[in-house]
Amino acid sequence: MKKLKPIEKLILEVIIKFDSKANELINILGTEFDLDLSKDHPFGKLITRQNNLWKGSLPNNWNYHFHGSHCKFENEFTNQILDVTINRGKNYGIFVDSSLYWFIEITNDLNHIYEKIKTREILTDCLNILEKEKYIVDIGEFGYKSLILNKERNNESENK
Repeated sequence: MKKLKPIEKLILEVIIKFDSKANELINILGTEFDLDLSKDHPFGKLITRQNNLWKGSLPNNWNYHFHGSHCKFENEFTNQILDVTINRGKNYGIFVDSSLYWFIEITNDLNHIYEKIKTREILTDCLNILEKEKYIVDIGEFGYKSLILNKERNNESENK
């Protein structure tokens, strides 16, 4: 395994932060609506527009709304946005380069990283290295890339 460059380490930190926040928000949603997140389709009662639960507010100034296979979370005060995939089992930290770039761009405490990458191409290059080194894995289907943090690999590197 090759040693990561500083920018690659920063992007890995962003991915860890994204994964953590996505799972935190999904758990808040689950608690608010008494959802069993271990079920195959835990959001069934929320995604239908008939009951008007497909959008609403959560604690800590977060709003949510379901669209297709995603749930978009937006913070009223910080304007931070996370678009979380909900149809891949318990893998709520799924991202693609564009959604991760957007997360970096609009998250205030990640401005220093946005200033370093400036373009999606730099981010994509870092993601390719992180995938090659197995810090992230592609769980996409049918040629569609869906990246997620490889928690086993990151636990290994933390324990070294």
